[in-house]
Amino acid sequence: MTYAYQLDNVKVLYDNQLVLDIEQLNITANQCLAVLGENGAGKSTLFHLLALLKRPDSGDIRLFGENIATPKPQHRQQTGLVDQHPYMLPGTVADNILLALKLQKVDKSFHQSRLQHVLETVNLTRLANQPASTLSGGEQRRVAIARVLAFEPEILLLDEPFANLDSLHQRQLEDVINEISASGKRTVLFSTHDRVQASAITPHTIQLLKGKPISAPLLNLFHGYYDGEIFHTNALKIFAAEGSASARHIAIDPLAITISTHPHSDTSARN
Repeated sequence: MTYAYQLDNVKVLYDNQLVLDIEQLNITANQCLAVLGENGAGKSTLFHLLALLKRPDSGDIRLFGENIATPKPQHRQQTGLVDQHPYMLPGTVADNILLALKLQKVDKSFHQSRLQHVLETVNLTRLANQPASTLSGGEQRRVAIARVLAFEPEILLLDEPFANLDSLHQRQLEDVINEISASGKRTVLFSTHDRVQASAITPHTIQLLKGKPISAPLLNLFHGYYDGEIFHTNALKIFAAEGSASARHIAIDPLAITISTHPHSDTSARN
């Protein structure tokens, strides 16, 4: 199996606070992957690491098997990040994309064909000559994606692409992500706090909680404390057969919930 990224013992601190703590994480190449987590879970920090815009305070990151402790220009060209708030350059939609090609030193003979291809991919051909600053938020996101796709990175990173978009623009962006990942020839990662939306796009997910990948579902996630066989939240007492005294979160897979009129002691089911 080929991995786009391999992270080992990666830690990132801000103001002496640990914001990302990944013991081991392997991201399969040529797969669409959703990074799930609430605000502050560490999603943006992870994406900045993967885009080689930030270095970890400790640990190792491998890009297609190669250690990138000191990134080289070719490493940066393999990745393309679309940030949460993409900046539109002066000029038209086409100008934005052509300037990106120029900055990436793509041969000029490929500019027009690349421009047409990425505009078709994000369904913005009709707006090629419109000033980018006049576009809606959803259209600007798609321009930003086209701008990155134009230099053909092997990895596309989309940080919170659906944030602050109405349902129409979210559906359009979902279509774009599906179109990009359909060929299976590019690794696509996008972050979101919406598990349902993520599962509609891809079955492959990473879930972050306070900077750590977790295997538990983010649905039915409760905060509280563990005492004996009971996990206490503000509203519920959850019986748990196993637990840790230091646990502060508990997650219950929806498929593991049983609805019963009998007390829990009358059955082997715990929830």
